[in-house]
Amino acid sequence: MSELFEPELGQMAFGQPWDEYRASNLLIAALESISTELDRVMWNIHQEEYISPFENTASDFQCSAFEVDAYSWDDDIQPYNFKWRDVEVRWYKYLGRGTSVNQELSNDKIAEMLDDCLGALRKYEAEHDV
Repeated sequence: MSELFEPELGQMAFGQPWDEYRASNLLIAALESISTELDRVMWNIHQEEYISPFENTASDFQCSAFEVDAYSWDDDIQPYNFKWRDVEVRWYKYLGRGTSVNQELSNDKIAEMLDDCLGALRKYEAEHDV
């Protein structure tokens, strides 16, 4: 069973909303793997360092399997930072800090998400590599 999420003080006072469950270490590691692969793919396509939306950069990325939006400093409510199917993950300023998720995720579901997202990035790279 997943732990309920408890935001840090800064997140409660100044951050965007959070979800009910604390993101597991496995989920955070899977998202970090997706971030690393996204960086590699974007380097191969553009031959320059990529400004990752998994960090506090105001950037975003979408592909066929998932979308990711960096933490927003705007007053607008941000619905999530990462979305895959009906899984929504939020964080405070950068992935791994105050990271919460909208549902309990089994290890198998996290593995399925990782496989789907990495496959989508490989497809994105093949379609955009010049």
